[in-house]
Amino acid sequence: MNKRLKFLLLILVFVIVLAISLYINQKYFKDQKAEVKITSTPVLSPSYLFTQTSTSTPTPIEIKEKIPESYLIEDFPFQSQAPFANWDELHDEACEEAALILVYYYLSGKSLSKEVMDEQILKMVDWQIQKWGSHKDLTVSKVGEVAHNFYSMDNFKFEENIGIDDIKQEIAQGHPVILPTAGRLLGNPYFRSPGPVYHMVVAIGYDNNTIIVQDVGTRRGDNYKYSQTILSNAIHDWNGSYDNIEQGPKNMLVFW
Repeated sequence: MNKRLKFLLLILVFVIVLAISLYINQKYFKDQKAEVKITSTPVLSPSYLFTQTSTSTPTPIEIKEKIPESYLIEDFPFQSQAPFANWDELHDEACEEAALILVYYYLSGKSLSKEVMDEQILKMVDWQIQKWGSHKDLTVSKVGEVAHNFYSMDNFKFEENIGIDDIKQEIAQGHPVILPTAGRLLGNPYFRSPGPVYHMVVAIGYDNNTIIVQDVGTRRGDNYKYSQTILSNAIHDWNGSYDNIEQGPKNMLVFW
């Protein structure tokens, strides 16, 4: 075999090897690209995030109005439930009637003397005896019934499970609030010992730490201040028993 033939054979072998190498190399990388598939989550721009509209319904949030740090409903009338210091059984049980009378005379813009207070208590007690057969302890909702039927009052509402902030919200709008209480929890030093088991007051003001009330259970009850903590703890509506009055619900009757 001459040199020229050998040279041609070498070139042919080289071309064949090169062709095979290129073929294998191309096929390998093509398969790799097919097998390795990178999936990525598109990055959301801040503008996209803030411009999307949610389809879910938001939970409503009750926002209460800001109230002043202190408030007092001025020129509120006052007489005790025993205006002539006659603490007989009728007057001893007349805190509900007396509280309602104060509210009615305030909203009516009428003056309230001892004589008028006593007269109104007796008339209201007599109305209850005719209507219900007896003079008994009343829940605040029953006081509302008396207000409607005896005085033809309609601008009031009954609220349940209330707290001090609820009371202050109403007072700040000029609304007097009748509150039922476990009277002995109030710790009023001017009550006749040991104090009433069940008692009602009219809340008419507040400041940083106290609620200002008209407490008909004492002749010194005009603009009387109770600690907010003490009053909150004492609020209990009538539940039919003196033995567990402290388990009564926390309700109120609001007038305007």
